[in-house]
Amino acid sequence: MPEHATVEMTDETEALEAETQRLELLLSTLGSKLSQLAGEQVSARQQLETRWLNDLRQYHGEYTADELARMKESGTSSIYVNLTRNKTRAAIARLSDMLLPNDDRNWGIKPTPEPQLSVLSNSPDQAAKAEARQRREIAEQTARLMQTAIDDDFTEARYNGKARDVIGDSCLLGTGVLKGPVVVNRQRRAWRRDEQSGLQVMEIQEEFRAGLERVDVWDFFPDMSAATMEEAEFGFERKLLNKKQMRELSNLPGVIDAQLRKVLETDPDGTHISSDRRDELRHITGVDTVVNNKRWELWEYWGPLDKEELIAAGVEVDEDPLTEYNGCVLFVGEHVIKAAINPLDSGELPWSVHNWEEDPASIFGFGVPFLMRNPQRVAATAWRMIMDNAGLSAGPQLAVDKSAVTPQDGDWKLRPRKVWISTGKVPLNQAFYAYNIPSNQGDLYSIFQAAQQLADTETNLPILLQGEGVSGGPGARTATGMQMLMNNSNIVLRSAVKNYDDGITEPVVRRFYDWHMAYDERDEIKGDFSIVARGSSVLIARQEQQEKLLALAQIAASNPEFAQSTEWQGLYREIVRSMSVSADSVLKDEETVEQEKQQAGQQMPPDMQLKQMELQLKQQEQQLKSQEMQMRAQREQADYQLRVQEQQFEQQYRAAELQSKQERDRAELALKQNLTLAELEAKLGLESQKLELKMRETSAKLQTQRDTTAAELTDRQNERRARQANMEQGFDSYG
Repeated sequence: MPEHATVEMTDETEALEAETQRLELLLSTLGSKLSQLAGEQVSARQQLETRWLNDLRQYHGEYTADELARMKESGTSSIYVNLTRNKTRAAIARLSDMLLPNDDRNWGIKPTPEPQLSVLSNSPDQAAKAEARQRREIAEQTARLMQTAIDDDFTEARYNGKARDVIGDSCLLGTGVLKGPVVVNRQRRAWRRDEQSGLQVMEIQEEFRAGLERVDVWDFFPDMSAATMEEAEFGFERKLLNKKQMRELSNLPGVIDAQLRKVLETDPDGTHISSDRRDELRHITGVDTVVNNKRWELWEYWGPLDKEELIAAGVEVDEDPLTEYNGCVLFVGEHVIKAAINPLDSGELPWSVHNWEEDPASIFGFGVPFLMRNPQRVAATAWRMIMDNAGLSAGPQLAVDKSAVTPQDGDWKLRPRKVWISTGKVPLNQAFYAYNIPSNQGDLYSIFQAAQQLADTETNLPILLQGEGVSGGPGARTATGMQMLMNNSNIVLRSAVKNYDDGITEPVVRRFYDWHMAYDERDEIKGDFSIVARGSSVLIARQEQQEKLLALAQIAASNPEFAQSTEWQGLYREIVRSMSVSADSVLKDEETVEQEKQQAGQQMPPDMQLKQMELQLKQQEQQLKSQEMQMRAQREQADYQLRVQEQQFEQQYRAAELQSKQERDRAELALKQNLTLAELEAKLGLESQKLELKMRETSAKLQTQRDTTAAELTDRQNERRARQANMEQGFDSYG
């Protein structure tokens, strides 16, 4: 071999070795940098972890070791009455019921409004209107296909179950974390018939799909300098792996085997950046500590990366110096074992966070146990005092003069039928003295009840939500008081639901939408869409929502313009859902409805539909006029009967008054003229006849007036019946 060729090969080998050493140095530098950055986030979160441990102790009804030692030293009760568990579970159940309905999804996708379509829809050109309508229908169909694709991903990833875990974390510790989309390798099993043997053969197909993960809040370490996930520049996630799981990492594509071997060789016991809190968590829940607890901390970093660092990890990148790279790195200790570019072009972090009550200064929020910390302490303290006072006041305190008596058995403990021997130094009635400790159960229980009410007030979760009686005094037991309690609780629930919509639903669905736009091969599902989070709409009670939907249907039907712009099938579907009935089981899909209409020839043009609606509205108006006429006739008839009764009463009253006056006049005349009764009657006979004739004339006039009024009323009723008959036949009598 020529000498110059040997020199060239040596130079190439040295250059390759130098490049390898440079890349290894870059990897080592990257691992050290990320390990140090992760340690800083761990240190910044220590105070939060202490608060979470207190929340868990409070939820499980456990005192700290120091508190138990003080109680034991003072000899007081150590009982714990737990109000926190019920409050927290009520919050989890209520929020899960609102956000995760069984018959619907809490999100949707709709086409982004296009100004050009609005211009075409308002154009006088019928062809332009038809084009706008066709483009809108295509966009809506594409949005439905995209929604179905994302819904399939959520179903495969068991979104509802993981979302309930996230809600549980947020109610208990204040923060729940959902991660996605993450690439998962799923196996699909299908049975087919073998053509040669005729037997059923199972085929297993592996596919990579977008999935979801619920991240334990204890393993989530975001940028602690940020107040929201939008402000976070990076984030870390910790996973504790055993030796078997560490070896299985070699099966992942892109793993640097040499770095993984270094981890297993140089760190046989595992390297820990953060404190493992599992022993403390086990102690709180009463589980024994595991002796063999060897785990490696696998850290997952998402955030900005330098081009040279990605190249050192074996990642192909563009040569454009203006490109900013955002990726993911897996490392153990200071050893980088894999790196990759963020699969989303937006560079968004894969985590979404939900807080029960947000903290304006931190990504992590506050949970129910933290909000009711003080009421829980007061309740537990009051109950311990009740138990201590009950024990002291259950029996008397005895004072014994040992110089007066001695126990026969030599034991000074009190027992039934015990024998005491008197010494004779003092009288026996002075040998014992009993002192009763007063019972303060009522006052102490009032403090406990006040603590319960404070827990309701500070959490805005009334005890009514727990399926128990109403607390808060007699006023809260009324219908108005209960409604006020429910409204107060809904204030917090609205806030929590809105936090979930903004923190989980909208960003997670948007990332899945970006995923399908970038990697899905189906062009028919791709378009410009917007995400709709519908969790807050579930807050409306079913009955109230049903009434509003029915009112909306009536309003839309009463106005032709509203009717034309209303999606009647969608409105009817919402009405069915408001009745707690599965819409899919009772309603036909749109394609089936359209096919049946076309087959039956019932598809009317829009102008005919408008005419039919106008005819229906006119018939409704005529029916209302007819009902109004009937009510008016009934009122007039009632007024006439009332007037007749008044006239009869007045006539009877006048006749009685006249008779009484006649008797008084007859008696006065007899007294004045000293006449006999027969003479008086003869003298008054003529006047009586005149009076009787006058009464007959008055009665005849009254009868004539009644007959005239009755005839007029009959004519008006006949006229109304005729008009009503005309209207029922479709004629308008009010032209």
